[in-house]
Amino acid sequence: MPHSRMSYTHRRRWHFLPSLLVLIGITYLSLIKQVPYAVIGDIPLADKWGHMLAYMVLALCLAGDGYRVRLKAPVLFAIALLLPLAYGGLMEWAQYYCPPRRCDWVDWLADAIGAAVGIALFAAYYIPTVNRFNQPISES
Repeated sequence: MPHSRMSYTHRRRWHFLPSLLVLIGITYLSLIKQVPYAVIGDIPLADKWGHMLAYMVLALCLAGDGYRVRLKAPVLFAIALLLPLAYGGLMEWAQYYCPPRRCDWVDWLADAIGAAVGIALFAAYYIPTVNRFNQPISES
């Protein structure tokens, strides 16, 4: 009878699936011709809030996925910040080639703020759960 359980290495590949799904969603929303008006409505600066929310979720997903695969804190936070920053810049550059979308550095700034907020939210959870030797705090 074949072994039905996946190896840890195989399962580890799936840990970044939430981040990948968020990246696919961000790519789609960044490159479609126009976001339907009903989605953003009359909210002031709705576009900037949308950028911040999308990249906050991406940073949270990356940090959570990195935590599940047991990345050390400096690597985890670097990935959760640098990847959204680079991807946000890439999407802004790609929008230059997708009229009527346009490349806007203020959108990239909103991406960066969202990623920083996501990391701060994750750190608020992560730091109290781990002592300085990167071991879980015992409840005893």
